[in-house]
Amino acid sequence: MVRLGRGYGLGPTPLAELAEQEGLPQSYLEQIAGQLRRAGLVTSRMGVKGGYTLARRPAAISMADIVRSLEGTLAPVSCLAEGGGPGECTHQDTPCSAHAFWEKLQGTITSTLQSVTVADLMHEAQPA
Repeated sequence: MVRLGRGYGLGPTPLAELAEQEGLPQSYLEQIAGQLRRAGLVTSRMGVKGGYTLARRPAAISMADIVRSLEGTLAPVSCLAEGGGPGECTHQDTPCSAHAFWEKLQGTITSTLQSVTVADLMHEAQPA
């Protein structure tokens, strides 16, 4: 996403080029790109001048958007992913004594991921 952010407004970037730059198998990136496209974070164009572009400007895409599109949830434990409220662990008959901790952790994870955008990472990744 950072590499696509650097090319934002310059046209699509071929997946083969992204795979080479990141040192990842193209087939793996195809799976990730499909998930990001279905989530509305990237767009794709077929053909000779085809490839992928960010669907929104880099500052409008948070890390929370990306993680949710790839992982489905930001919950660190299944009971939070399943909608368990305060003090409710839906995966067990007995209450989980650490549920409040997991809720606090989820809040911290969520706020951190929402506060960081692709544009932020682009600035961090720039060589000095």
